Amino acid sequence: MKNRTSLVLLAIIALLALAVFACASGPVTPIGNATGTATGTAQGNGGEVTVTITMEDGFITGVVAKGDGESPTIGGPVLVRAPSLIKRYNSAQFDAVSGATITSMAVAQAAQSAIDQIVAAGSTAEIETAADE
Repeated sequence: MKNRTSLVLLAIIALLALAVFACASGPVTPIGNATGTATGTAQGNGGEVTVTITMEDGFITGVVAKGDGESPTIGGPVLVRAPSLIKRYNSAQFDAVSGATITSMAVAQAAQSAIDQIVAAGSTAEIETAADE
């Protein structure tokens, strides 16, 4: 009986591990076919936060986050970590860094603003091209 219980417990653990890994890995989808570079700004905890996004064919290829007024020990880690998360997930949405919610929200808002600018410019170019034909 003890072997059967151990086997059932092992199977449950294996299924839970599989579920966690399956949820964590998914394909990153492009944001249209936007290409370009733009900068967004938002109010952080210590002042203005800027995020510059570079996109190519709908994928974020570069992210630079700056916030000179942010605390190096509280908001600073957000400015370091967020760019890689934004690039990895091809999205301005990421989990807030604990203890730095305001800076996290500002970086996400500024990144989304930059993405929106690039997408809008790409859409405008496509509409103008289609109208000229």
